[in-house]
Amino acid sequence: MVRDPPIAAAAPDHALGQYQAWRAPDDAGSALDLAWTSIARPGEPAAHRLLPHGEPSIALIRQRHENGEAQELDLVICGPYYKGRHYTPSPREELIAWRVKPELAAALFGISPGEFSDYQRISAPKRLKDACAQTLSLGEHACARDILSALKNDLHRLACAAAANLGPERLAATWLRDSEGQIRLRDIAARLDVSERNLRRRFTDHVGCSPKTYARHLQITAAALAAEKTADPDWAEIAAGAGFHDQPHMINAFQSEIGITPKAFHAERRALL
Repeated sequence: MVRDPPIAAAAPDHALGQYQAWRAPDDAGSALDLAWTSIARPGEPAAHRLLPHGEPSIALIRQRHENGEAQELDLVICGPYYKGRHYTPSPREELIAWRVKPELAAALFGISPGEFSDYQRISAPKRLKDACAQTLSLGEHACARDILSALKNDLHRLACAAAANLGPERLAATWLRDSEGQIRLRDIAARLDVSERNLRRRFTDHVGCSPKTYARHLQITAAALAAEKTADPDWAEIAAGAGFHDQPHMINAFQSEIGITPKAFHAERRALL
């Protein structure tokens, strides 16, 4: 089995309670953008609020028995979540996952993001489970590091075998992520020499949400992660850095998409660090 040193050996790019995440290597041809694990301990694992995001994840889930044996093994789809929500894991529950770029999810993996948005998690389609047979075979005994490597290999083979008819929405989604939601759709359309209306339609059809919604989620995430780095954030500076018009604009976005203010969200997250 081929291991992936950037994920296996590196410290996580983000950690919060039982959650850890590693950014995928900067590879324009990759369909994966983030590896993550949620390893709940015995007792009462802490709940945390999930940020809204448009990317579905393909995850191996297993439950650890008191003696350490794995049970209830399955391959599941998590998200996307177009509104923030609470997540409370079961004791000893393990999720080991790769997050998928949404514009490629349907073409390469048979996962249309919009069809999975109402589920916290749901068992993956049979075709995807068959393609991830190596991952599932390791799930009972292997460590999270090795499962991440196996899952990446399985998904890479499936992506290489898929015949994808990809249009301008792929570059549009990439540029939105690269700019953390701050590039305007009309500028993207001009660069791609397509109509803004056609690009918006194709983007919504393939990604599962509109470019505006996807951009807003990226801006909220950028603001939340920037605030998380300090106990006393400069909210006006964070709002400007994340591309909001001003601080009230950022507050309205958080309340609309997550249900609480940036300050309240920050307090929740800092309590888990």
